Amino acid sequence: MKIKLLLILLLGIGVFPEIFAQQRTISGLVTSAEDQLPLPGVSIKVKGLDGTATTNKDGFYKITVKNGRFLVASYIGYKSSEVQIGTATTINIRLEQADNNLNELQIVGSRNANRTKLNSPVPVDVIDLKSLQQYSPQASVTQLLQYVSPSFHSSVSGGGDAASATSTVQLKGLGVDQVLVLVNGKRRHKSSNISWGGLGNGATGYDLNAIPVGSIDRIEILRDGAAAQYGSDAIAGVINIVLKSNVDELTISTLESIRRRGDGLTTRTNANVGLKLGAKGFLNVTGEYATQAVSLPAGKTGDGLYIGPAYGGGANTRGFDQIYTKEIDDAIIASRGIDRHFFDTRGSTNKSKDGLLSYNAAVPLNNGFEVYSFGGISHRNSQFTAVYRLPGWTERNNTFVYPDGFLPAMDNIITDLSFAVGVKGKIKEWNVDISNVYGRNAFDNLISNSLNASLGQKTPRTFNAGSYNASQNSGSIDFSRKFDKVLSGLNVAFGGQYRVETYQIKAGEEGSYSKADLSPIYNVEYTTGGIPYLVAAGSTPLNGLSPGSQIHAGFRPSNEVDAKRSISAAYADVELNVTKNWLVSGAFRVENYADFGSVSTYKAATRYSFAKWLAIRGAFNTGFRAPDLAQYYYTETSTTFQNGVAIDQVTANNVNPATKALGIPSLQPEKSKGYSAGITSQPLQNIELTLDAYQIDIRDRVGNTGRFSATDTNLPADVRALFVQTGTVQAKFFYNSFSTRTKGVEFTGSYKFLLPNGANAAFLAGGNFQKTRLTKVNTPKGLEAYRYIIFDESEEVRVTSAIPATKITLQGTYNFKKLSLLARGVYFGSVTAVSQLNASFPKPDYYYQVYNPIWVVDVSAGYRITPILQATVGVNNLFNELGDYAIPAPGSNITRTPSPGAVQSGSNAGLQPFIRLSANFK
Repeated sequence: MKIKLLLILLLGIGVFPEIFAQQRTISGLVTSAEDQLPLPGVSIKVKGLDGTATTNKDGFYKITVKNGRFLVASYIGYKSSEVQIGTATTINIRLEQADNNLNELQIVGSRNANRTKLNSPVPVDVIDLKSLQQYSPQASVTQLLQYVSPSFHSSVSGGGDAASATSTVQLKGLGVDQVLVLVNGKRRHKSSNISWGGLGNGATGYDLNAIPVGSIDRIEILRDGAAAQYGSDAIAGVINIVLKSNVDELTISTLESIRRRGDGLTTRTNANVGLKLGAKGFLNVTGEYATQAVSLPAGKTGDGLYIGPAYGGGANTRGFDQIYTKEIDDAIIASRGIDRHFFDTRGSTNKSKDGLLSYNAAVPLNNGFEVYSFGGISHRNSQFTAVYRLPGWTERNNTFVYPDGFLPAMDNIITDLSFAVGVKGKIKEWNVDISNVYGRNAFDNLISNSLNASLGQKTPRTFNAGSYNASQNSGSIDFSRKFDKVLSGLNVAFGGQYRVETYQIKAGEEGSYSKADLSPIYNVEYTTGGIPYLVAAGSTPLNGLSPGSQIHAGFRPSNEVDAKRSISAAYADVELNVTKNWLVSGAFRVENYADFGSVSTYKAATRYSFAKWLAIRGAFNTGFRAPDLAQYYYTETSTTFQNGVAIDQVTANNVNPATKALGIPSLQPEKSKGYSAGITSQPLQNIELTLDAYQIDIRDRVGNTGRFSATDTNLPADVRALFVQTGTVQAKFFYNSFSTRTKGVEFTGSYKFLLPNGANAAFLAGGNFQKTRLTKVNTPKGLEAYRYIIFDESEEVRVTSAIPATKITLQGTYNFKKLSLLARGVYFGSVTAVSQLNASFPKPDYYYQVYNPIWVVDVSAGYRITPILQATVGVNNLFNELGDYAIPAPGSNITRTPSPGAVQSGSNAGLQPFIRLSANFK
């Protein structure tokens, strides 16, 4: 029924297009208004439609018109011109020079300024974020892309803690660290945080939400490997964020949305202003402020309610029995003046506040050069709350401190800054671009409403758990030139880059990590004369109480690190139009890393156009991803749950003595091979279609091992000592543990048309169908018996079936005078969840649940109240689709009522009405 209604909505937007309108041909000459000389290469299109024509070398054009009213002519360095068509068959156009000529349209994946998404030899999506914001219920960059790009996926980490403060992104179901992000074509820095659970277990990704939504003009998604062009990480593809450069314009926008039960209020307000710098320069500035209120548990009112013992000893670890009954527990709860909702956990989103500021600027110099700069700073306070520590949970609560238990909170104070500066222009016939880009991301971790159980009543309630940060500084020089007389055109580019990366961890206060009940133990030894003496033999815990601050233990002094590495790179990139219909391209890149040596990659691609309605394309590439410094040096202590029981575990870094003693090798680069083949078509002027198949083989992917248990007496002494020092009972390690193969097919389509009444409508469709399978597990020599711990089943599910293998997007829009309408449906395929039940050796036990596919439907309506002010109202997830409920494992300790368990769409917020007001002053 929901799918039928969606189709009715989509069809209803434009059911009466003038499909059979009579076609006619318009031709004319385009010249420069300054000197009346003809302009070759000018883009001519019918306003509101996709089809374009281009003027020839003599400035002439010819275009077929069906039902359009205006022609739009645009050319680099000139102001766009809009001309009414009327009944004329010949229309000559004169273009005036632009106020600034600082921005060339260049599609990611090519260094040719004339490349577009349809004539590219590899698949590229170009998403106009400005227009998307007018319709969409979503507020953040990641959620906007989640609902329009079939290959894109984003969700908050399922691991909680600091990872829940960021929404990392991925393409084609691959890792969050196997996609590269650029801003204005320049490499962006990553988050300093390691994600746990969800998309990026043990990986660092990009935090796109550190960039103001209001600052973005468009986003280009290259859906093909491009490590030979851009370097490490570009295995699944590249996301290029292009910032606004408009002038003499002020735009203000504010959005509010709320959940069905009145919780989780989301707000985002931004202002963007463009100013002229001199006669031809510009400065574009954006400020943004966003908030996210506390949300209730997902689902209905009674979902996720705690139903087990709250005050009895061993709460959260056992059920009721004949001695401690539910009646006794309910009576105590009533006597405290509370009910069982007092022990609720929060919903899927963190309470947060964001402040963001960014700019984009350029100023022309003499002789055709220009200096440009862009950057920004963002500050986010994101508060995560964990599982409620019940009053009777004696291992983790002290009732003298918290008589009714406590809900521990972790505030992640995230500061992200970036600054880029460069100069570009022409030296003889060569385009030259010299730039430097610096970026830094820092996390401070503050714990509140918590305790260190091992300290007893002396425990603090707030803790500084330490901090970490990562930075990247890239200096680049790039050259490019087009040779028009080599066959049908040759574009050559080459350049070099020198990059320095840093990573730092600072320890927290002692109470945040200490295990206060440790007592030294000694062995008795004897001298040759038989006299006994004591030899230190380590430590042992006395009371078994949980160490460190609850929710997240702080970093120890032994965890501190201040690491850096340098990377130098050189590349060459060639595109040759053998004929006007046949394009071939190739790229080669070599990078040298100070910590593990050199890596070289290459790429070849081709495209052949049989006609405007059919072209074929294909590509082959090799790629790599260097392990991040965080993966080498990050160590943490955390709490996980197995079969409903809390387990303290430690993640040891790659240089820890325990890692070496166990036999885990040093991390090495991941390497990949990618293949793609597809077709593009423009059967009619206003219809675009693409279909591409791909295969990506990745060797030696970095992940987290499974959990080694403290009960295993065969583990080396250094590993056993690690358990004692940290007060944990399980340990994980970073390792190049597995290889995968991903196959898939993607399609995109768009149909834009004008209606007789002057309205315009558009249909967009896209889909991604992919499957990832495991091809190899790397077991270190000497650890063969630990095969199912080195790479466990939970990690296999995470990389093969934890996100939808199928995603389909359908969207329709309608614009008439002051009215704008949108209807959109997104299909998210099934996913699999797995939970570890124990740490049995040699193979732990697991519980699986498959969550069925869901459709999420959005609708909105906008109305331009005045020429300046527009209001939009609508609903995200119109049918309140929450997905399947989680089913507890057989025999597990069931302490809460069932609740929605899947987040295929990246959120389980359910129905969310919204309102957006925007104003544009020109």
